[in-house]
Amino acid sequence: MKSAIAAQDLAQFEANVSSRPSLAISRRAVTACGVTAAATDEEEKNKLVPMFSLEVDGGTVTNQKQSGRCWMFAGLNVVRVALAKKLNVKSVELSQAFLQFYDKLEKANFLLEQALALADEPLDSRLNIFLLDTALGDGGHFVMFRNLVKKYGVVPSSVMPDNGVNSATAQINSLLHDLVSHDVVILREAKKEGKDCESLKTKMLQDVYQVLSVAFGVPPKRFTYEYKDKDDKFVRLEETTPLEFYEKYIGIDLDDYVVLSHAPMQGYEPYQKYATRYVNNVIEGNPVTFFNVSLAEMKQALIASLRGGEVVWFGADVSSQSLRKEGRLGASLLHYDELFGITTTKDKGERMDARISFCNHAMTFTGVNLLEHDVPNRWKVENSWGKENGDDGYFVMDDAWFDNYVYEIFVRRQYVSQEVLTKYDQSEIQWVNPFSVMWKEMD
Repeated sequence: MKSAIAAQDLAQFEANVSSRPSLAISRRAVTACGVTAAATDEEEKNKLVPMFSLEVDGGTVTNQKQSGRCWMFAGLNVVRVALAKKLNVKSVELSQAFLQFYDKLEKANFLLEQALALADEPLDSRLNIFLLDTALGDGGHFVMFRNLVKKYGVVPSSVMPDNGVNSATAQINSLLHDLVSHDVVILREAKKEGKDCESLKTKMLQDVYQVLSVAFGVPPKRFTYEYKDKDDKFVRLEETTPLEFYEKYIGIDLDDYVVLSHAPMQGYEPYQKYATRYVNNVIEGNPVTFFNVSLAEMKQALIASLRGGEVVWFGADVSSQSLRKEGRLGASLLHYDELFGITTTKDKGERMDARISFCNHAMTFTGVNLLEHDVPNRWKVENSWGKENGDDGYFVMDDAWFDNYVYEIFVRRQYVSQEVLTKYDQSEIQWVNPFSVMWKEMD
């Protein structure tokens, strides 16, 4: 075949399709039902039974709606388990809007600081384009959640609830992108001309704060929390700050968590920490880091965490081999290759290298079904897509899906084997550029 598609090529393509009767069956199924429905293997779906030998009560499922805050929802779902026990309530929801306000403000500051650091590079350099395209979105990582909580604390959702802007962020994100990207251009020129960039940046952040306060409301500095416990007893806590509330009623040391990854991409070695300076929110916060281990080592720490009564934050490719409405994640659930008569890659590392698959969503593990010798075959997943998806918002994942589409978990050090923990502590961070898919922010 020559470089351009010719008429004889089209004729040959059509002849090949016509010679395969199975494709006519596929065409009728796809046009009548849609691609996903036609590709669904009902037998595989029925194997994903929502029954687990080990479960942790994660509480009532939350709903991020039309926003990309999954990483924040999942992080708050992790720490709220300790809060529910402390307050003696069945479930409690922490305010995503509160952290969202500061995340947007911090991301604006992060982008402006990077603009100053890269002012001598062309505006259309690969790094500058990456930052302008990504830095102000909703997405994030567990470490960015940790940075926000350590600096600002948390409040219950009743103290600062979501509004229409919080939960449908397309318009506010567009406005902030226009505002701050324009400021990037001004700040770069000011630095080149030797002007006072510090006071200029402060004025720019004042504008961002002003926009956020109108759209989200001003976050509380102090608050009083009232609720009813499991025994229907009314409780009023003493007035507190968000940081004091976290320290007194949750108290989890977020620096105690380590990342265990399984991302077999080219150039990323096992037991080596990797980080980038160009993906984060809080300046001087902890860096977003990855540390590759085996799947067996990852699962060992995860199961130990669940046994310890803790739910586990994880990042995965939820768009692959998944049924959203049914809440099912199965590695052999959807047979697109059979339906269309094609062959796609099945190798996890190759999918990442080719930018086919990546961490696009964060959720929490709340249970597992264990066979003999602690071999898992199903996992219970708490999502943030509301109760109308899955089983009251909970999903079922088979173990093969875990192997293929789960890329990272965050667990406390006490649940990691000593051998892996030693390698983690001894590894020096290798700083890399942010262009591989592992650095894409989850939303």
